[in-house]
Amino acid sequence: MKARTAARVVLLNPAGEVLLLHVKDMHDDSRHWWITCGGGAELGETAVQTAARELSEETGIECDPADLLGPLASRSFVMEFKHHSTIQHETYYGMQCDEDFDFDEAIWTDIEKASIVEGRWWSLSELSSTTDVIYPPQLPTLVQMVQRRDVPDEPLVLE
Repeated sequence: MKARTAARVVLLNPAGEVLLLHVKDMHDDSRHWWITCGGGAELGETAVQTAARELSEETGIECDPADLLGPLASRSFVMEFKHHSTIQHETYYGMQCDEDFDFDEAIWTDIEKASIVEGRWWSLSELSSTTDVIYPPQLPTLVQMVQRRDVPDEPLVLE
């Protein structure tokens, strides 16, 4: 099974809502879920560099990697798609954004264009009450950490 290293950003707006992307399995429209911004590392990138680049590509928001909060958490899991599985090792960072952005400024790859259905802001109460699949399941904890600007001495290990 192929392994992939990735970084993700828990991006909050001034209201404390988190931006999530609604994505689908490109080979099975019935399989879909919500995730934070982020993606795979490019050769030679650190996790924080990956997070800043992915944030820019997926939202158009540019930031210096040092401006990201974290690392907040890490997680390793098997991503199951209809035609393949991948072991993904993720590192989570946070950012509070004060600016509006337009997905028109994003630079999505062909895979992102085919798999991202929409993006929207979610409140903590919406995260807690939804029946939609959201990754990581511990996202409310990460949102609260970003709201408090609370970086643990050691990144949380998520299941």
